[in-house]
Amino acid sequence: MNNLKLRNIRLLVVAAGIAAIGAVYGSSVFASHSFELGVAGSNIPQNTHVRLDGLTLPPGGVLPLYDASPNFVAGHFLMRAPCDENHVPTITVIAGHIDEHMHRTFVDKVPLYYIDHASTAGSCVWHAHTPDPLNGGAPRVTDIDLINLSGSDVTFNPGDAVDINIQRALGSMQSSPYEEMQLPGELTHGNTVYDLNDDNPDNDGFGFIEEGGEE
Repeated sequence: MNNLKLRNIRLLVVAAGIAAIGAVYGSSVFASHSFELGVAGSNIPQNTHVRLDGLTLPPGGVLPLYDASPNFVAGHFLMRAPCDENHVPTITVIAGHIDEHMHRTFVDKVPLYYIDHASTAGSCVWHAHTPDPLNGGAPRVTDIDLINLSGSDVTFNPGDAVDINIQRALGSMQSSPYEEMQLPGELTHGNTVYDLNDDNPDNDGFGFIEEGGEE
């Protein structure tokens, strides 16, 4: 098969994936993992694994993890990293779009779900949805990064890592650019952390008020 035919097949696969997710998102079916569509047809997921053990980020330091520009994508994020007593990572996870033009850049902190039964001393484990339409964060994600906004060095423990699984390309920033700007340096330390297994039912990260409930 020549390169031109292979390229055309790849373009058709991407177009089919965008059409499929557009149909499902249009139905407004959002509940926990339900908006993580998984793999369908000939769509092939892309996995990125980054070992963090032995790395130290100084205050203001940034560690790029993933870049799909100009495509904004949907998938799953998993991280093991140092945390405080409230299970907030000492490093901040951000996502969105980082552009060559400052005014076209928008990033926000990623809402995280704490997984106690997978965490060990010194490090916590979290997962996140990319993007998370229920709980905020950047709605169109091309870039995922770690940034040290704590004011002190952050040193990762043995076994710390990030794993990113991309399941869909949702569209292109060229046709859907951000109309507002938010830069990494404008954010503050700390991600919002949800826990499905604690005693606080208001901290489950569903992003909506159940029927009959109160805010």
